[in-house]
Amino acid sequence: MSDGNFNRALLPKNELTAGIRAGKAQMRAKAEQAFQETIEHFLPDMTDEAKREMKEEFMSRLRNK
Repeated sequence: MSDGNFNRALLPKNELTAGIRAGKAQMRAKAEQAFQETIEHFLPDMTDEAKREMKEEFMSRLRNK
C-alpha cells in the first residue's frame, strides 16, 4: 500500500452504497413531506387533485436531478 493503491476486495462490498441509497431515500421522503406541508400551509383552498398533481410533479423532478 505504500504506492497509494489498495485492494478493493478488502473493502466492504455493499455497506457504503447501501448507506448512500438509504440516505437518499430518507432525504427524498423528508422533501416529499416538507413539500406536502408547504402546500397545505400556503394553499389550503386548493383541491386535493391539484395538490396531488403538484406533488407528483415535484417528486418527478426530484428523482430526475
